[in-house]
Amino acid sequence: MTVRGGRAPERAAVDTLERLAAVVDRAVVENAEGQPALAGRRLRPVLRRLEGLPPSDEVARVRVRAAIELVKSDYERRGDVETQLTRLAELAAAAHADGASGWPGLDPALAGMRGLLYLRSGRPEESLHALNEALEHVHEADAIDACRALLNRGVLHMDRGELAPARADLTECAERASAAGFARLVFKAQHNLGYLEFLAGRLPLALARMEEAARSLPGRTRAIALLDRARVLLEAGLVGVADATLAEAAEIFAADRLGHDLAESELVRAECAMLRGDVDHARALVTSARRRFVRRGEESWAVRATVIGLQIDAADLARPTSSPTSDPAQRRAWGILAARAARLELLCRRSGRPVWAYVASLVGLEARLARGPVPDAAERLAALGPVSPGDPITVRLHGRRIRALLALAAGDRTRAGRHVREGQRDLGVHRAGFGSLDLRTAAAVHGSRLAEIDMELALTSGQPSAVLDAAERTRAVVGAVQRVNPPRDPESAALLAELRQLLDGARGIESLPAADPERIRVRRDALRLKQAILARSWHREGQAGEDQIGTTRQVRETVRLHPGTTVLDVAEHAGRLVAVRVEDDEGRGRVSLHDLGDASRMREAARRVHADLEVVANTLVPLPLRAAASRSLTRCLEELDAQMRDVLRSPGQVVVVASGWLGVVPWSMLASRRGRPTVVAPSVHHWRTHAGSASGALPNLSAAAGPGLRHAADEVREVARLWPQATVLAGEDATCARTIEMLGAPGIVHLAAHGRHEPDNPLFSSVRMADGPLFAHELDAGGGAPELVVLSCCEVGRASVRPGGEALGFASVLLRGGVGCVVAALAPVSDEVALSVMTRVHALLSAGRPVAEALATATAEGFEADGAVVPLVSFGAPV
Repeated sequence: MTVRGGRAPERAAVDTLERLAAVVDRAVVENAEGQPALAGRRLRPVLRRLEGLPPSDEVARVRVRAAIELVKSDYERRGDVETQLTRLAELAAAAHADGASGWPGLDPALAGMRGLLYLRSGRPEESLHALNEALEHVHEADAIDACRALLNRGVLHMDRGELAPARADLTECAERASAAGFARLVFKAQHNLGYLEFLAGRLPLALARMEEAARSLPGRTRAIALLDRARVLLEAGLVGVADATLAEAAEIFAADRLGHDLAESELVRAECAMLRGDVDHARALVTSARRRFVRRGEESWAVRATVIGLQIDAADLARPTSSPTSDPAQRRAWGILAARAARLELLCRRSGRPVWAYVASLVGLEARLARGPVPDAAERLAALGPVSPGDPITVRLHGRRIRALLALAAGDRTRAGRHVREGQRDLGVHRAGFGSLDLRTAAAVHGSRLAEIDMELALTSGQPSAVLDAAERTRAVVGAVQRVNPPRDPESAALLAELRQLLDGARGIESLPAADPERIRVRRDALRLKQAILARSWHREGQAGEDQIGTTRQVRETVRLHPGTTVLDVAEHAGRLVAVRVEDDEGRGRVSLHDLGDASRMREAARRVHADLEVVANTLVPLPLRAAASRSLTRCLEELDAQMRDVLRSPGQVVVVASGWLGVVPWSMLASRRGRPTVVAPSVHHWRTHAGSASGALPNLSAAAGPGLRHAADEVREVARLWPQATVLAGEDATCARTIEMLGAPGIVHLAAHGRHEPDNPLFSSVRMADGPLFAHELDAGGGAPELVVLSCCEVGRASVRPGGEALGFASVLLRGGVGCVVAALAPVSDEVALSVMTRVHALLSAGRPVAEALATATAEGFEADGAVVPLVSFGAPV
C-alpha cells in the first residue's frame, strides 16, 4: 500500500502532464490554422498549471513548447516584434537554467521561431540567419520544428527571388511532413510550391498546384491560401475575381484577429482598385493597411504600403479628370510626388528592397516627366538599364512605359516606339502562357497604358497608316486571336452538366421577386458552379506563339482585291474617336485619318440604343412606354449616324474594324448603312483571313432548333429547304453535344433558339438546346470551324467589355474559335421577324449573295414592310 500510495502522486503528475501536452498540441494546430486568439486562451492556463508540476526534462520541454507557441500567438495578434524577440531570449535563458537544455530540440525550436518573427516583420537577412541556425542542427530538432524551419526558409527564399533553393526547402519540408503525418505542413509546403510556380511565371500551373494542395486538407477555408491565390489571379488580370477572393480572405482574417494578414489583403485589394481606376477606394485601403503595419511595429511592411500609396497618387494625378499639367497647382503636386518618390527610393535601397526601390524610382521619373521638361532624360533612360525579365508583368510593363516616356522626352521617337512594342511583346508572351480564354482576355488590363502611348505616337506622326497599325497592335494584345480550347476533363464536364441541369430546371425563375428564397438559391448555386468551371479552365497552360497583326499595307492589298469595299478602323484615344478609312479609289487604296469628336457622346448614345432595344422588344412593357422607347431609339440612332455618317457613307460594302464597346455599336442599323452591306470585324487580321472565303460548290448547312420558340422548327426546316445538302436537328435531337459537333465542322450553321447574354459572366452566355443551355465557355473544341454561323437567337451578339477593353460574348467566342462570320442579334427579336428575315437571308445566300449583302437586303425589306428596326449584325468578315 505504501508503495502504491507513494507512486500515486507521480502517476497523477504524469497524467496531468500528458493532458497539458495535448492542450499545447491543440494550440499548435490553432496557431497553424490562423486562430492565434484561441491558441493564446488555451496556452496561458497551461503555463500556469505547468508551474505546479514537479520539475523534469519533459515538464521543461512542454513548458518551452507552450511558451514558444504563445509568443507566436501574441505576435500574430499584436505585432511588436522586438517585445516577442525579447521574450524568446528570456525563455532561452530560463530554459537552459532550469534543465530544459536536456531537450536536444530546444535551440532549433527557438531559432526557428526567431526566424519566423523576422520573416513576418519584413527583416529577411536576420530571418535567414536564424533559420539557417535552426537547420544546422536539423537532426536534433523535433520533426515539427524541422518542417517549420524548412517551410519558412523556403518562403524566405521565394521572397528573395531565389527559386531553386526555395523549391529544395519546400520539397524537403513536404517529404518530412508527410513521413511524420503532419497534414497541415504538407498542405502548406505544397501550396507554397504552387506559389513558387507563380513567381516563375507559370500561372496556370500555380493555380492547379494551389487547388491540389487545398484538396489535400479538407476543412475550414484557409484565408492565407485565398490571399496567395488572389495574387496569382491579379497578375493574370482577373481583377474582379481577385478582389472578391481577397474580400473573403479579409473577412476571415478580421474574425481571427490576424492584423498582419488583414493588412496584406488590403494592400493587394488596393492594387485591384487601382487597376479598376477606383483611386479613392485604393487610397483608403492602402492607408488602412499602412496604419495596421505601423501599429504592429512592422516598419518594412509599412514602407511597402507607402510605395503602393505612391503609385496610387501618381494614378490619381494622371487621371483625365485631373487638371492639365500646365496648371501650376498640378505641376506643384507632381513635384511633391517626385520628391517623395526620391526619399522612398533611398529608404528602400537602404533596407535591402531593390524591387520596391525600382518601383519608387519609376514613379519618381513619371512625376518629373509630368511636371515639365527633363533635360537629362537620355541619361536617366540609360541609367535605368534593361528591364528585368524576372519582375512581375505589372512591374515590367510599368518599366517599359517609363522608358518610352523618357525616350520621347529625349526626342527619340523611334526608341520610344521600340520600348512600347517590347512591352506589348512581353504581355503577348505572358498571355500566351494561358490555356484559358478567360485569363487571356483578362490579362489585357495590364497593357492599356502602353497602348495609349502607342496611339499617341501614331497620332502625332499624322500618318493614317501609323494610326491603323497602332490600333491593330492593341487589338492583338487585347483580342486573344489564338484559339484556346475549353477543358475536356471529366470534372469540368460534370460541373457543366450540373449547371445545365440547374438552369434548365429553373426556367421562369427570373419572374419571381428578387428576394424569393428559391431564386436566391438558384443564383447562388449557379454562381458557385460557374466559378468552379472557370477555375478549372485556369489550370490549362497555353502554347507559345504570337497573335497576328494586320497592317495598313495588307488592308490596301485586300481592298484592291475586293472593289467597292471600304474599311473603317475606329478607335478611342484620350476621350476622342479617331478613324482610319481605307477605300479602293480605282485600285490606289486611298487612306485617310478622321477625328470623329467626343467619344463619350457616342458611348452614351450606344448605351441608350441597347437599353431602348430591350424595352421596344419586350411585349410585357406597357405600350406607351414602348412607344417612348421607340422614339428614344430613333433619336439615338440619328445621333450616332450624325457623328459617323461622313466616314460611313459608301454605296458599297463597309467593314468597320472596332473592338471593346465600339464593337457592339449597332453600325448596320444606322440610316447611312441601312440596306447596305456592313460588317463589324474584331480586327484587320480576322477580316483579311476570312474575307471573300468561298468554295466552288454550295456549302453544307447544319441547322438546329431549340425548344420553347413557336417558329423555331419551321424556321430550320424552311432554311434547310433552300440548301441541297442540309442536316436538321429538332426536338430531342437538338442537344448541346450535337450542336457542339455542328459548330466544329466546316460549312454553314444555323441555330434557332432562345439566347441569353450574361453581362457579368459573358463566357456563360448561352443558347438553349433540348437538354439545357449551351454555354460560350464550351465552344471551340479545337477541330474545324464553320465559315458562317447564323444565330437566330435573342441578344447573343451582345458583349461585355472587361477592364483593359476586351469584349466577350457568345458571338465573339465563336469568332475566336475560327468562325469566319457570325450573324447575331444585339437585342431580342420576335419569332415572326426571325422567321421572315432569316429565311430571306438564306434564300439570298444560297443564290450566291455574300452574307453582309444578304443580311442588309433582308433587314431593309423588313424595315420597309413594318418600320421595325431589326437588330441583326454581321460580325467578322463578309464570307
